[in-house]
Amino acid sequence: MKVKLILLIYDTLLCGGEIVREQFCTEHSISERTFYRYLNDICTFLRMYKDFCLVDVIEPEGRYFMRRD
Repeated sequence: MKVKLILLIYDTLLCGGEIVREQFCTEHSISERTFYRYLNDICTFLRMYKDFCLVDVIEPEGRYFMRRD
């Protein structure tokens, strides 16, 4: 399940979509802490292999999207 959820987040961000933290956690029955761990894995991958991409967030809504610099 972990890999599936990480790939869902990554694919959504890569395709220009947004992930709303609270909604994603509710839909997939995970805690916010788990969400942050998954997002951290994605950010680590991006830093290593796609350093021109960055995951950004709009707070307090917790909407995540990918920026390309």
